[in-house]
Amino acid sequence: FRLAQAVESRDGVTGTHIKSTGYYAAAIAKAMGLPSQDVEFGLYATPMHDIGKIGIPDPILLKPGPLDAEEWKIMKLHTAIGGRILSNSDSHVIQMAEQIALTHHEKWDGSGYPDGLKGSQIPLWGRIAAIVDVFDALTNDRPYKKALPIDRSLEILKKGAGTHFDPEVSKAFFSIQKEILSIFRENEDPFSKKGDR
Repeated sequence: FRLAQAVESRDGVTGTHIKSTGYYAAAIAKAMGLPSQDVEFGLYATPMHDIGKIGIPDPILLKPGPLDAEEWKIMKLHTAIGGRILSNSDSHVIQMAEQIALTHHEKWDGSGYPDGLKGSQIPLWGRIAAIVDVFDALTNDRPYKKALPIDRSLEILKKGAGTHFDPEVSKAFFSIQKEILSIFRENEDPFSKKGDR
């Protein structure tokens, strides 16, 4: 967690937001009926999903606007970098984190990266981390954008079911929407000025 926090602090992401990704993922996994041990491992593994950003140069990571094609190509490397950082561990949690780091930008319809995996080719925890990562990105400020209102963020997630997101993972997310929003509010940055939620 501390390593993830060190990496994420480079682009202004707070420790509470890193923790919230784990809480979201664990709640979804529990709603899907995954074994309690897997739920716990996911709680700790998911916050490491973007650890590969440590290898992305600041001018790209902190750019306050859209990335050009070459910059985007470099940004996408954070998945492979994260996988390398977390590879060859005996720890089941770190092995899960490696899988999540590599696959959380894959999309259900095969249009994601780095490998264009499709449907169930994407490991389940990569599919869970995908919706968690997007929800967290939409609802929090980033160097390149302001946070969106919750209603708009949820609308975007609903539209992504079956294309970006595994329909079953999406269904589980929305089945516990109240819990997700409770986690969001508990971990919201008290110093961030995001307007009416």
